[in-house]
Amino acid sequence: MDESVSFETIVTDVCTKFAETRKFWGDAHMTITLEGRDLTHEETVCIVDAIELNSDVKISLIEENDIIKDIRMHDKIDKYYYDEIYANAKIIRGSIKKNATLESERSIVILGDVKSGALVQAAGNIIIMGCLEGNVYAGYPDDKTMFVVASEFACDEVTIGGIVNKPMMHKKWGLRVSKQEKEPLGAVVWNDKDILIEPIRSGILKNKK
Repeated sequence: MDESVSFETIVTDVCTKFAETRKFWGDAHMTITLEGRDLTHEETVCIVDAIELNSDVKISLIEENDIIKDIRMHDKIDKYYYDEIYANAKIIRGSIKKNATLESERSIVILGDVKSGALVQAAGNIIIMGCLEGNVYAGYPDDKTMFVVASEFACDEVTIGGIVNKPMMHKKWGLRVSKQEKEPLGAVVWNDKDILIEPIRSGILKNKK
């Protein structure tokens, strides 16, 4: 993993690659090797969850610095919020419950859903591994270059950099996405007034990173 790339970008890329190759990998059990970057335990778990939530793969062992680590017990850890904010993202294990509020001065990676009635607000980007049903505000208060990523947009509106609108899928992607299983979607500000969503494999986030 490239040290010069933000952690949130790595997570987004992992989601995309494993979602696109879901059928290829099947329900394999894997040992993965993490190289090129020193990761905290929480960041390592985030990478594993990104793989497992976007595929049927199960990661049981990780090799870091020639040391094999058994992570089969990582899912036994209680679901709670990690209060530490990393260089690029605050990592949240589990879903944001109904009517809950979460705020960050950086980006946020949520390893779960954002339930209806919940509010997630970040000065940076917001990446949701599950379904977005509640309200999100990325780029708070007025940074329109930020984005929102989710496995599914089931919300009434999305706010990015002060632009509030119902996210719309470009017509060329509508039918294709409906046929794709759990394909990660990205939402960005379009024409300074709309919120456009497309599969992140389309390159919609390319100029937003």
